[in-house]
Amino acid sequence: MLQELRDKSTGIVAKIIIGLIAVIFALWGTEALFEKNADSGRAISVNGEKITETDIARGIQNRKQQILSRYGESVPAEYLTDEKLRQPVIESLIQRSLLAQIAKKGGFAANTASINKEIYSSPAFQQDGVFNQDRFLQMLRYQGFTPTTYQKAVAEDTLINQLQFAIANTSFVTPAELKNIIGLSFQSRDFSYLILPADRAEKSVTVEDKDVKAYYDANPQTFTTPEQVAVDYVELSTAELAKNIVVSDDQVQKQFEQNTKSFVAKTERQAAHILLEGADAQKRAEEVKAKLVAGEDFAKLATEFSADAGSKNQGGDLGFSAGDAFPAEFEDALAKLKVGEVSAPVKTDAGVHIIKLLSERGSKAPTFEEARAGIIDQIKRTEAESQFAVKLEKLKDLAYNADSLTEVAKELGLTPQNTGLFGKTGGKDLTANNAVVTAAFSTEVLEQGNPSEILELEPSRVLVLKKTDRKPAQLQSIESVKEQITSVVRAEKTQALLAQQASQITTAVASGASLADQAKTLGVEVKIANGIARTDTATNRDVMQYAFGLAAPVNDKPVLGSVRIAKGDYAVIALSAVHLGTDDKVPAEQRTSISNQLANINGEYDFKSYQSHLQEVAKIKNP
Repeated sequence: MLQELRDKSTGIVAKIIIGLIAVIFALWGTEALFEKNADSGRAISVNGEKITETDIARGIQNRKQQILSRYGESVPAEYLTDEKLRQPVIESLIQRSLLAQIAKKGGFAANTASINKEIYSSPAFQQDGVFNQDRFLQMLRYQGFTPTTYQKAVAEDTLINQLQFAIANTSFVTPAELKNIIGLSFQSRDFSYLILPADRAEKSVTVEDKDVKAYYDANPQTFTTPEQVAVDYVELSTAELAKNIVVSDDQVQKQFEQNTKSFVAKTERQAAHILLEGADAQKRAEEVKAKLVAGEDFAKLATEFSADAGSKNQGGDLGFSAGDAFPAEFEDALAKLKVGEVSAPVKTDAGVHIIKLLSERGSKAPTFEEARAGIIDQIKRTEAESQFAVKLEKLKDLAYNADSLTEVAKELGLTPQNTGLFGKTGGKDLTANNAVVTAAFSTEVLEQGNPSEILELEPSRVLVLKKTDRKPAQLQSIESVKEQITSVVRAEKTQALLAQQASQITTAVASGASLADQAKTLGVEVKIANGIARTDTATNRDVMQYAFGLAAPVNDKPVLGSVRIAKGDYAVIALSAVHLGTDDKVPAEQRTSISNQLANINGEYDFKSYQSHLQEVAKIKNP
């Protein structure tokens, strides 16, 4: 097809067609040609709106990244397969679609300017504190988005957040609910307990060879070393390529002159503020301003007085603005300041601000010395990206069916490395990466001995690997693990003995014996804990938690129980009384805080219930 197009690309008609394609690329980028095709694979219908296979694939990829980001790259490979993640992702996309639909029907809206501002201010898309178009596009490609689909996703997030806030904030707490929660949360308990030491019980325990053999035979998987593999790998990255690039003074000078010619002044101002809220905000702002005039430190006063929790601990620092990050009144006042100056109180919808201009940038072209380091990095990065593209194509060709990666690395001017043996659960550094583990244990690499496909670890960082060693799973001999098993069996027997002793004590006390007499017989001490609250720190923590889990006594008859505590000891506990908390013992501010927290919890449950209802009544069709 391409050859046919090339053969026919002559004459006025062909030039018009090519011209039209060029215009499309210039105005909208390549996504204008391919975005429609991306949605062609319809997968699921939710009330008539489609969730495509492209949406599902993107969701699976993003879910993998979230899991790796949260739990690290030691996550077992089987938890990150497309098959494992597909259904949860589909459920999430269905819920998202339902919420977005109902938000739109409810009149919620997302302002395009606000969405763009959110994207531009996202740290993920910034370089040196400024939005970077290349970084933005690179990260979107990595996540499977186009600018249009990403903007749509951000807009939907905004709508869903608005809906959730609206529903959750309708929740409230009744006086009866508040009384119950205070009664439970601020209750105190009376109990006594004794502790049976594990180290003393252990002295009476013996472990015989037959015990070791029985445990070994019953737990073969415990003593089987997992299969392991070692691989050679060749890694290609722009970061490593850049280290070997030498930039001449002449290159730096030429680039500096070019940058200077194309420089466009765009002043950005770094602002800090102290925000005062409430009916008396203006008065308090004037008082704070007076302290500043008297010479007190702005950052210290921001920490002490500012109502902006996001900036107060940074001395009120809000970062840079190009004139559009803050409300108009704020920006107007900021623009009139010189570096180091502080404004008079400025009123906006958020409250009353005292603003300080910390610094400015972008109004003057940087000097050669100021720009030198950045230009060198820029030239290195550009050259490294160029080399990366060329070497990547060579790597694909050379690695395909290669007998050894040594020659591949030599041809590319790279250094081959070996991981050493590691298992399916991964190892350290590179072998902690799930993509590397999955590839190493794939049939292609492990069984057939072929090089892997090119693995993209990060944007502009790839590698290819090939098996060099394989160690199969094998059962360790009983002699090699005898000491380990003996320790385990001894611990088990000790715990069984302690549990038996604890059961005998509770039976005796339930039959009328006293806990003190039982303790005296065993040579241990009974401890009395009366009026103990949940926040008590003097009582053994494990004992206290267990005591608060027991049912309240009936007819003054103590409730008995036993529990294993730290170091393997056992505690026997007799709960004699429960005293519920009362409103008059809790400060008004704390009651309000508890009420708000409980309302938030109820609001979350309300929202989840609403989600379930939406899915129950929705028309969902799978192809």
